[in-house]
Amino acid sequence: MIKYFLFIVLFLIYTDSSVAQDSSGDKDSSETKWSGSITGSGLYQSGNTNKFLIQGRGELKRVNKKLEMILNAAGDYGENSGAKDDNSYYGSLTADLFYDNIFSPFVLQYLEYTFGKGIDLRSQTGGGLKYLFVPQDKHKSSVSLALIYDYLKLVEKPGNTQSKEARLSFRLKTKQNLFDDKLIFNFVFLYQPVVDEWSNSNKFLNTTLEIPLTNLFRLNVIYTYTFDNVVSVGRKRADNKLTFGAGLYF
Repeated sequence: MIKYFLFIVLFLIYTDSSVAQDSSGDKDSSETKWSGSITGSGLYQSGNTNKFLIQGRGELKRVNKKLEMILNAAGDYGENSGAKDDNSYYGSLTADLFYDNIFSPFVLQYLEYTFGKGIDLRSQTGGGLKYLFVPQDKHKSSVSLALIYDYLKLVEKPGNTQSKEARLSFRLKTKQNLFDDKLIFNFVFLYQPVVDEWSNSNKFLNTTLEIPLTNLFRLNVIYTYTFDNVVSVGRKRADNKLTFGAGLYF
């Protein structure tokens, strides 16, 4: 799957260079802006059951007038009664051309390792079209459709099992700044059926509530639901996580 990731990176570099050259006569067009965030959250329970979960998230965004590139990375670790029951790592790279237009094409690369579900590697590579139906900065909402190549490698003793499928990826995404920016609501929902078998689908939902205390610091509450139609033997297909934490935004 490394070759697909490298192809995406090279494509993005070439596209970004072309956009910059085409916009060389427009100062505002060629200006590049960076932003990012680092967040942490967790949950702890003691007594008859001793359990804790910690999560870390990071995002780096690079934009000019025509191209938006976003790199995301995340990691989770959890224990239940002293035994590891969660250890996951995620990474994604997306590029959205003409991202502020009503319609915009994009490409993506996603990588995942999930201990709890026995996923050694999930790689998703593809591209599609986004429809920005609410363009306001403080109330931005969009839907998108992508065609992705999904590679999955599971841990299944005594050997490994692999699958390669073409999937559709439907995404609904919204960000709402409420009560004069005192509360920020983020919502993402993904539905990913196999192209020729829609009952065979993955689902992902993330809801985040943020309370800004300063321009840089926010408290957060994060709820995540994931459903994988194929997991290793003896593992549950659905996970729910509710955590509380804080983050830095720059």
